Amino acid sequence: MAESRAQFESELKKRLSLKSPHEEQTLLKSFQYYDLKQSNVVNQQQFEAVLEKVGITLPKDQITSLFKYYQQNGQLNYKSFIQRVYQSPESAVFYFQKKMWENGLDLFFDWLEQLHSKEYNFAQFKYLFYQYPEEKVRALFQYFNQNNVVRIEEVVEAFRGVVKPSGFKVDSFNIDQIIDMFKGDKTKIRKYLQSFMKFKNIKFLTQGQFDEFNHILELGNIKAQWLGERSTIYTPIRKLDFNELDLTELRTALVKKGPKAFINLKKLLLQADDDQDGYLTEKQVQKVLRDYRFPQQIGGVNIQDFFIELLGAFDQPNLVKQIFEQMDIDMDGIIPYQLLKQCYQARNHPDVKKQIKSETEQLAEFLDSYDAHHKMGSKSVTFAEFYEYCHILYACQPDQFENNLINVFTYVRPPQQQTTSVAQYAPFGTSAEKTDYSTALRPLSSQQGQRQQNINPAGLTYAQQQLQKIDNVLEKLKSKGYRGIIYMLRNITRYDAQGVYGGFNSIRIQVNQQYIKQILNQKNEISMAAFLEKILGEFQNWRLNLVQMAYRKLQSTNFQDMKKNFLARPRQKMSDDEVLIDFLDTFDSHHQLFNSNNVSQQEFEQYYHIMSFCVTDDREFEVAVKSGWMV
Repeated sequence: MAESRAQFESELKKRLSLKSPHEEQTLLKSFQYYDLKQSNVVNQQQFEAVLEKVGITLPKDQITSLFKYYQQNGQLNYKSFIQRVYQSPESAVFYFQKKMWENGLDLFFDWLEQLHSKEYNFAQFKYLFYQYPEEKVRALFQYFNQNNVVRIEEVVEAFRGVVKPSGFKVDSFNIDQIIDMFKGDKTKIRKYLQSFMKFKNIKFLTQGQFDEFNHILELGNIKAQWLGERSTIYTPIRKLDFNELDLTELRTALVKKGPKAFINLKKLLLQADDDQDGYLTEKQVQKVLRDYRFPQQIGGVNIQDFFIELLGAFDQPNLVKQIFEQMDIDMDGIIPYQLLKQCYQARNHPDVKKQIKSETEQLAEFLDSYDAHHKMGSKSVTFAEFYEYCHILYACQPDQFENNLINVFTYVRPPQQQTTSVAQYAPFGTSAEKTDYSTALRPLSSQQGQRQQNINPAGLTYAQQQLQKIDNVLEKLKSKGYRGIIYMLRNITRYDAQGVYGGFNSIRIQVNQQYIKQILNQKNEISMAAFLEKILGEFQNWRLNLVQMAYRKLQSTNFQDMKKNFLARPRQKMSDDEVLIDFLDTFDSHHQLFNSNNVSQQEFEQYYHIMSFCVTDDREFEVAVKSGWMV
């Protein structure tokens, strides 16, 4: 039961990780969707519905067995369930798994030798793990605890995980017969096998027990070579000959959906790889491709080979390498993820220039697809990762690929000489090369003249022109949304002229020194609160009163509790999941500006002041606050 429970919890977390980076919150909202009475508990039928909602379908008897384990008095407290899945118990299991296998098989089998009973209370259990932190041991005990005792066989099953077939036939072999099968140094293997058989209390090994022993050896990085008859129940993965396979129909279907469809398919393939060896069996492949209505029967595949074949030919590797090397300043084959985002110039994309999309829409589309492709938690991008992303783009738009890539990824290296110049503080991508003035005195074309008239309309005083520039900055800020403004605040390292300029520059808004001087005080500095008030304007009274009312009604001001207590409700064109993810991302990003475990009223008001600036519709703002905090 412990093994199947650990598999279930691991699969649950995998499924949720594909839905949202905030797995716990997504699971909580799924439970709350069915908990109409807001009682924090669900029955078995609701538990099954939640699992289906997150993409897990299990046989009825298995769901009954799981629910029976997690429930109390016929009800499942889902907050306790989520805490159990995501906090100490399972993490303790993985902690001990890692410790057992990273120190080699000697430690594991020596530990196995100490086991003299089938069940242990906590005092006895603690003695088995005396060299480890007591809090970890206690968490491990609680995970397997049933009536204040732990069945040690369940612990061993969880440590070794799911057993893979060995591929060799064994029929009630004794220890000598097994040792005779082993090709290599038999002394250590005999010792390991004696400990294993003593623990199992057996004199002969069945097929399943032999497979388990071989699996444990592999966990300890011993790839055992056995001499004997191949098992008839074992079907080795055959290498797929891609010439047998026509992937055109599947590729076409994915191209219609865009780059993210390819990225999501690869995630599903990797998720199906239970043992993480890079290969899928025929059954695993068919399970993944079933949703894509892929009719052909294929054997086991190497995931990477299959995915590359699916993408098709790629004839622009040199261009990709050239683009990457421009961004790779120290030439180590790795670039910071943040730098990659900054190098992406959405305004230069052909769709933006043709006014098919806005700059904001194009940038959001890139960030959405690359975030899905990028390894979660990593702060750097390797060439292999960037190359594969470009290959995906090429598969979707081969004719436009070269033009798009050259236009949108721009990086100009800063000059070596550390002299102060306009270019030094200019927005990202400004060239430091000398300007050629040979055509500077040519007459303006009618189009250029019109542009200049739009910038400096005749009849406006200097003061009116400055006010117009301020209005333009405010409009640009609104177009960035509250996510963009929060991002700007996080990039302001200090609130002086250079720091404020850098903040605006980080979200690609050009401001002149005159504008910055109007913001700063006589000492050429300003506080963050005063800065926001200057650029956002006054917080409307009725909106501020609504936010203050919401803060007073908070159950807790602890940051983590507030994230859990936020109630996502659909609004405008956003689903409840999208509202939740948007809140968690922006609220978390904004909170990082404050060095505290709690959310102060000032911080809370400031977050909604930024939102208020971007959300002009009174009804939309009211719904956002009231629905989120049950005002």
